[in-house]
Amino acid sequence: DHCLKSCSAHSYIRKNWLGSIVFPFSALLQQSEFLDQTEVLQRAQIFKKNCKAMFPNRRIITTVFNDEGIQFLVTRYIKALNPPQQLLDIFLHNSNATFDLIARFVSLIPFMPNTPDENDGSDIWMTSERCISLAIGNKEEHAILLCNFFLYFGKQALVLLGTSVLEGHVAFVVTQETNEYLLWNPSTGQCYKQFDPFCPLKSVDCLFDDKNVWFNTQQNNTPMAVFFDYSKESFWKQLLPKNVQGTKVQSIQVTGFPIQMPYTDVQSIIDAVYQTGIHSAEFPQTEFALAVYIHPYPNNILSVWVYLASLVPHQ
Repeated sequence: DHCLKSCSAHSYIRKNWLGSIVFPFSALLQQSEFLDQTEVLQRAQIFKKNCKAMFPNRRIITTVFNDEGIQFLVTRYIKALNPPQQLLDIFLHNSNATFDLIARFVSLIPFMPNTPDENDGSDIWMTSERCISLAIGNKEEHAILLCNFFLYFGKQALVLLGTSVLEGHVAFVVTQETNEYLLWNPSTGQCYKQFDPFCPLKSVDCLFDDKNVWFNTQQNNTPMAVFFDYSKESFWKQLLPKNVQGTKVQSIQVTGFPIQMPYTDVQSIIDAVYQTGIHSAEFPQTEFALAVYIHPYPNNILSVWVYLASLVPHQ
């Protein structure tokens, strides 16, 4: 206290502990630039608020939490993932039959009840790998899984949020074919053409892929009336500007798959592993995981399972 006795007032400054915040080290590793990610998440919230102001009844989800409580853009859930090899081996020369089979496979994964849509943005979504390993998922996780499987074949696929006559709030997958759009229902495995009068989809509200989120601003949002070309800004309001869309964002999906084959000799197994190309990584920091299981059958017949995974740490 340096105030003279003649002063009529005294002032004191002291530091009070109000609280703290802890960022898990794993969370920092998963986000290459923490500040940039924060700005993008804030932008996503503002974008959602503005879209809701335009069409309050239309669905839009821009961010969700993973099972560790970390918030991500929904775009980071989209990545090309290979379906189980058993599904690929059934119709080797019929791609359309393979797509139908994959959609059927996804529909057989049990569903968990969705949270009310007023909680959109605070939902918890699992990765596709987690969805398969637990054999359960919500509507959005089913659609993401199916979309990721389609991307593996080079299809142009997006997740669609809307409403259905039969199911209420739904998540579909839309694929762009040569001269038409197809609408896939992950709940049933059924596929509909855009102008199919028997398609139960009632509204098309929002689209997203691994690059961006688009909100439908067309007055008529029924599937037959919707113009699906989301590059037209007069019909679709996009979350990220074009100069940001090209930025490579790390997906939160895990890349990996199993190999199952009869045992003949060690070299044939090694050759099968090399043929996957999983070792041909562009990043020198890539980490790999490998596990082998051999199941014995009578007469020395062996079934070999090789599990492969690759993880790319982003600095």
